[in-house]
Amino acid sequence: MAARERPYSVGEVARVVGISASTLRSWERQGLLDTARTASGHRRFTTADIARLRRIRDLRDADGLPVALIRRRLGEQARRREPGRTKPAVDTMAGGRAAGRGGVAIRLRGARTGRGLSLRALAAAAGVSASYVSALERGHAQPSIATLQKLTAALGTTVTSLVSPPLPSCTVVRQGRADLLDIRVPGVRIANLAPTASALEPQLFTLAPGAGSGGDYRHEGEEFLFVIDGLLSITLDSSEHYEMQAGDSMCFASTRAHRWRNPGDTDARVLWINTPPTF
Repeated sequence: MAARERPYSVGEVARVVGISASTLRSWERQGLLDTARTASGHRRFTTADIARLRRIRDLRDADGLPVALIRRRLGEQARRREPGRTKPAVDTMAGGRAAGRGGVAIRLRGARTGRGLSLRALAAAAGVSASYVSALERGHAQPSIATLQKLTAALGTTVTSLVSPPLPSCTVVRQGRADLLDIRVPGVRIANLAPTASALEPQLFTLAPGAGSGGDYRHEGEEFLFVIDGLLSITLDSSEHYEMQAGDSMCFASTRAHRWRNPGDTDARVLWINTPPTF
């Protein structure tokens, strides 16, 4: 007979996962974890609960995802494990491209090794952990927009140049035919509106409700944005906060730390232009 698993307390789990007990309770209240309780009401956790909490921690800290998207990601993973499922889920927000080892993972590894950088050196330059970069290159993690920008900046390149296909010979981009950046960030779709441009970088961002940058980032240059549909919340230097709606526009120096998200309950579409191309 197999040995019965020992239950773990709140304090034990918090120490193992590396979070506070209050954070653990908050995640439980937000529906990220269904915790068993004793007859007297004390929480008791299993090793499976610990694994789930570590995944939630990584999605929050490494990917910078908000609770709504963490809940969605965990739900998608559970559905993939359902009996009878033989094909991986398709990320419809990335133009129907299947997720996996391709795309960002292969190109990031190629860009790093081509520059003679170790995992540790790239991670230190980007301000993330070496284990996270390794997981990303193996296709076992997904970056946030902010993390992607930090990694490409550390590599001396841009997100667009890392994930875009070879430039077409024609500069006309027909409606609905723009190439999507193969970033595979849940809820974020970025269309490249001028693939042959060299002095500026116009893109169309489509953000699902709750989706955003996943944290602050900064880079060289200047940027302009115009909200076509929906709502956009943007914060500069952690002190200036703006709530924008359709018809609003703004311009700011890209060297200022900036983060953004869609606070609305419908998709937001934003024309976003960087100059020079640094995204």
